[in-house]
Parts: sequence; structure tokens; C-alpha cells
Amino acid sequence: MEQVAYRKYEVSREAEVCKVLTDAFYDYPLFYGVFKERFKTEAELSSFYEKLLTSIFKATIRKNECYIGLIGETVVSIVIIVSPADKKVGFWDYAVCGMPGIIKKLGLKNTLKYMDLSDRTEEVVRSIEEPRWHLYFLAVDPKYQGNGVGSGAIYDFLIPKVKNNGGNLVTVTTNSEKNVAFYLNNGFSLVKEETIEYCGNYIGNWTFRMDL
Repeated sequence: MEQVAYRKYEVSREAEVCKVLTDAFYDYPLFYGVFKERFKTEAELSSFYEKLLTSIFKATIRKNECYIGLIGETVVSIVIIVSPADKKVGFWDYAVCGMPGIIKKLGLKNTLKYMDLSDRTEEVVRSIEEPRWHLYFLAVDPKYQGNGVGSGAIYDFLIPKVKNNGGNLVTVTTNSEKNVAFYLNNGFSLVKEETIEYCGNYIGNWTFRMDL
């Protein structure tokens, strides 16, 4: 397989990037799993899920850096990094990035509960007092998974990026049990495993760190 080249995200790539994100995180517990029972049809769920991921992506990149992994001109991976100096993504960021459509589907109360759920997944990370870089998103197009693209994103891009900026600690969280082995096999240590509740649904939450 050709080597993946990383480049800073440009808005002209929005449709490609959002497609990779929605495909890579299909059935992901935090973005998809907790809403399965709220929609009558798979089509309704999928439509909502795409809008949710697009809203989260647009809000996140207002404060955090996004990089795309390319083979030729094809987007195969996405890396979003939170630096120690970055400000927290807040309600206003979501409000101008599609949140009204989410509220319309879920209602304000459940939308706020969901935002609280998302916030709780990062509580352990925020409790770490050392300056840290946080891997907020690592997404690989399913067509390229299993070929070392995810590991390459960590070793060939993320680690050099952090070290070149004077960092020595990277954290990441995942809500998918199948991702646990991936992070352990790629240099991260498990900090905490927990279960978080949202509207009667329970999801796993794993926090990792890598000391460079």
C-alpha cells in the first residue's frame, strides 16, 4: 500500500472527510449506539447519525486542529488533535454547526443530556494535571482498515507532531471495546475502564495515555 501523507484539513474537503467519519464510526456506541432505540427505521437513524457526526466535526474544528491522511488525493484517515493551549469546544460552537437540527430530533432536554454524556467521557482525561495532547478523533476509512493506516497515523504523524511541539504526553478515549487492543498495541497504557449511562443505555469508556 502507498504511504499516507498528512495534510492540514481544508474546508473544500468537508464532504469527503464527513463521509470517512460517518463510515468509520458506523455503530460506534457514543455516536450511534445510544440512539438505536429512538428511531423507527434504520434510514431515520442513519440520517440523524450523519447530521450528528457532521455537527460534531464542524464544532470541533472551530477550536482544534484537523489533519487528513491522503493516498494520492483520496482521504483515507482523519486525525483531530487537542493541544494543551486549545480552548474547550462549547455549546455555542455546536449551536452554529447544526445543533438546532439535533435538538429538533431529540428535544432540548435529551440533547443537553447527550452533551453531558460526551463531556463525561473526558472526565478522566481532564483530571490529568500534566500538559497533554489529546487525540480527539482517529478515523480510518473502512476500505483501508487493517492495513496499518491507523498505526501509521500514530507513529508517523501524531507522535512526531506532538514531539516537535514540545509535548511528551498524549491521551485518548474510546467507547468501543474493539479499539482497546488497538491502542494497547500502539503504545498506549490503560488509565481507566468505566461504564457511563445515558437515558437507560450504558456504554463503555476507556481512557489511555502515552508518555513520550
